[in-house]
Amino acid sequence: MIGRLSGILKEKEPTRVVIDCSGIGFEVHVPLSTSSRLPEPGQETELLIAMDITREGVSLFGFFEEAERRMFRLITSVRGVGPKAALNLLSRLSPDEIGGVIARRDVAVLRTVPGIGPKKIERLLAELEPVTREVSAASSMISDGIAALVSLGLTRKEAVERLGRVKITPGMTLQELLRITLAQPR
Repeated sequence: MIGRLSGILKEKEPTRVVIDCSGIGFEVHVPLSTSSRLPEPGQETELLIAMDITREGVSLFGFFEEAERRMFRLITSVRGVGPKAALNLLSRLSPDEIGGVIARRDVAVLRTVPGIGPKKIERLLAELEPVTREVSAASSMISDGIAALVSLGLTRKEAVERLGRVKITPGMTLQELLRITLAQPR
């Protein structure tokens, strides 16, 4: 599995980029929120990757932050909701906003997203409402964890990488998260 790509940004379109990693150009589909934060072509970049393997082949989806990748995986875990619909949601709303919309059962907001029809809305609400409360709490804990690790001397990039390797469990406190994160090798 590919979890991260670092290299030179060769092509940049609103929802598609090509990253050259040691002479191999990887095509990566991205939400608008990620695309807008990427540098101009020719510069170094790094993306977190989610892979989708189908009969048609392998597709890569890139994200600037771990919360986006987690929400993408959560959305695509819903039966009948594919990567394109998940990217459309993440292009319109942040992961926290998506969690809030689902927790509030805000059908009006979900209807505004291209590719999300009544059946997908029904499935998203039915399958994700219980989970989004947990994801929103985890997202908040990750933000707090990044801030705490940066104050302890880690760079933001190091903090994000280390936190990305920790599985957050229900009921985990920020202190437990920091203890596990700091115990990891660099």
